[in-house]
Amino acid sequence: MNLNIFYLHEDSNASPEQLSEKLAAFPRQQLTNDSWPDIATICTADFTIAYRKQEILLKFRIYNDYFRSIKRPINTEVHFDNCVEFFIAFDQSDQYYNIEFNCLGIGKIAYGSQKDKRTLLQESAVQKIHTWVESDAQGAEFNWEMMMRIPAEVFVFHQIQSFEGISAKANFYKCGDELPSPHFLCWNKIVSATPDFHSPDYFGTIQFMPSQTELGTFK
Repeated sequence: MNLNIFYLHEDSNASPEQLSEKLAAFPRQQLTNDSWPDIATICTADFTIAYRKQEILLKFRIYNDYFRSIKRPINTEVHFDNCVEFFIAFDQSDQYYNIEFNCLGIGKIAYGSQKDKRTLLQESAVQKIHTWVESDAQGAEFNWEMMMRIPAEVFVFHQIQSFEGISAKANFYKCGDELPSPHFLCWNKIVSATPDFHSPDYFGTIQFMPSQTELGTFK
């Protein structure tokens, strides 16, 4: 799949809540159960993405989830919980960043070329990502959304002065490995016998469009 990412013209002092509202005008991308349909789930999710010169703005929305998130140290197993993830590779490289956050805003980021050959980023780098979470729990049903502000300086193995014009490979996910009903939702379909998000061969292409490009041109 291919995804055009548009520039968000907004005051740099805008709050996360204001940015979240602005993202409502951008197209929603669905996370589907197509990769492993034999793992049944009622959980559904989508995301919206935009960018500013040195910042990626990413908002996930999750419905019919089951709440199970605990306080963990940074850079630990957040994928066991209610978790959203963004994997991205720059420069046509086989090395990629995995950015993972549970619904309590606890994150994990690593970099490498394979699932078992990854370098965890410093906690200070993970903490540069600002998150804003809104949730609603009614009985066993847990609906939530997370807004992430991901600055360019998080990508410590690259010197990104501006995202404008950059083409990259990426995938987006929702999981919950230790929920009562584990699920593994993806943006770009993965072909594998068992769930494995660390599949860069199945990343889609994302293009950060010129800042003057009108959103309606490519909707």
